[in-house]
Amino acid sequence: MSEHILGKHTVELDEQGTLTLYGAGTQMALAYDEAYKLLIWLYRQRTTLSKFVQEDAQQQAGEKQLEIRLYQDDLDHLDELKGTIPGLQERRPAVKVLDARLETVTEQALRLLHELRLEYIVHPLLEDHDAFAQG
Repeated sequence: MSEHILGKHTVELDEQGTLTLYGAGTQMALAYDEAYKLLIWLYRQRTTLSKFVQEDAQQQAGEKQLEIRLYQDDLDHLDELKGTIPGLQERRPAVKVLDARLETVTEQALRLLHELRLEYIVHPLLEDHDAFAQG
């Protein structure tokens, strides 16, 4: 089975070729032949859809975005957040969060992170050696 998060909706394709689209209390299943016909139709509509995506991207480029990171312990709050923040969309979830002591991270490791385009954050308190100094 293959699954993909589209934004507000998720799509699954199972071993029998059934395509299921679901989200926000709705679900629709298409047999493989209907899913294929939908694929052909969407392909023919790609210019129109691309125009809408580009317009949306241009509009969002001028807007400030709020990114909320929920960890496993915080997932109980997901429905409450969705009900409180209009237009809140889920992205692909992170699989692992890894921590390392900054002094153990070599320049080679930083280059690798950059080459792989992996997101990483150096905690601000770790950058300031005097952060806990009392004076």
